[in-house]
Amino acid sequence: MMDDLTDDLLLGILLRLPTAKSVIRCMLVCKRWCSLIPTRSFITRFKTHHTSEKKKFCDYDAAYQCPPSVFIRTEIEDPEVGIILLTPNDEFEENLYTLEFLPEEENFVAVKASCDDLLLCLATDENHNATNQYICNPFTEKWLLLPPPPKRSSYTPRDESAFSGLVCEPNSPRRDVQGQEYEVRFRVLQFTPISEHDAYMDVYCSETGQWNDFFLSGRQYDSFLNVVAFDGKLHWYNGSDVVAYDPFNDGQTIFIDGSEIVLSRPDPWINRSECLGTCQGSLRYMRLQYATVGDDDDNLSVWELRDDNESRRMTLTSKILFDNMICKDPDLRHVSMSSLSMFTPKAAAFHPNNKDVVFLFVFPHFIFCNIQSGEFEIRLSLYEKDEYAFKVLPIALPWWPTPVSTIP
Repeated sequence: MMDDLTDDLLLGILLRLPTAKSVIRCMLVCKRWCSLIPTRSFITRFKTHHTSEKKKFCDYDAAYQCPPSVFIRTEIEDPEVGIILLTPNDEFEENLYTLEFLPEEENFVAVKASCDDLLLCLATDENHNATNQYICNPFTEKWLLLPPPPKRSSYTPRDESAFSGLVCEPNSPRRDVQGQEYEVRFRVLQFTPISEHDAYMDVYCSETGQWNDFFLSGRQYDSFLNVVAFDGKLHWYNGSDVVAYDPFNDGQTIFIDGSEIVLSRPDPWINRSECLGTCQGSLRYMRLQYATVGDDDDNLSVWELRDDNESRRMTLTSKILFDNMICKDPDLRHVSMSSLSMFTPKAAAFHPNNKDVVFLFVFPHFIFCNIQSGEFEIRLSLYEKDEYAFKVLPIALPWWPTPVSTIP
């Protein structure tokens, strides 16, 4: 009988279950299991066991995580509508998770940022006015209501489309804050540009449960492509460099050389779509460039962060012409990316664990593209979605879900 097993032997069996999800379900079996599983000693043993097994078959740093998924969302979505996930086997699963675990009074929810398996959500009313912000984990359905950020004076310009970022401190040490122990420290940053080189920044601290506001000035705030969490820092491309901002180190700012990315001569007749993201533990930048009336040089290019002995810089790794990108489907071999360029293709995201594959969005289709072979395939059609409300955010699935800390 399972009840006759010692605690150590029982935990030795449970830690060999394949996923954290299956272990968490076992907490419902009885009070004894519910008390043993969420302890620090078991979680540590579970992580150690699975990462050791993973390292036997995997050489890169992602061995310390389950294969990530890709989260697809719209700007405003009904919390009862399922989140669409690209699972590790590259198949779409709709309605796998929802946001309906958030408070019932929230009618519309937009996901503004992600880090690991945590999401930053913005709730709005039917008039699209912001009401509340939440940090949540869609896998455990735990959430935290954030206090309102600092109010600006009435004459201060406010951009309702302020850029948001969420970042967790990597390998953060355990520490006590007002008698409460925290496993993960995180920061929420909201940038509100007010002029060409100036911005307000509101920072939420998970340990104190409070916001701090700053006025910032400098070339790093010229523009924001998208804000990406990587290596415990927030990164964005400002048109000339990739900026790395470290909120855990007194706001230290590092500029990564992006001179290879900068356009030599901007052309108003050229359309461009850009994306900053990560793949296999590397920071990457992607750009689609195509003429409004077609051109022989329409292309998709990818740069990657490289560490030299003297500097860090973004280096071109791949470039493929639209004319060389053909649909993989045998029945659609006549369809090329050049023929789809009239529908305004967008750079969507990087595949989390395959450097040869990127995701594009050509309304209403979500497309997988192999930048080495040039083959692409349509994987999902979002006919009911708004073209301009489409965005992709990454979710990493760690061996154990990230806890949502409560405010002390």
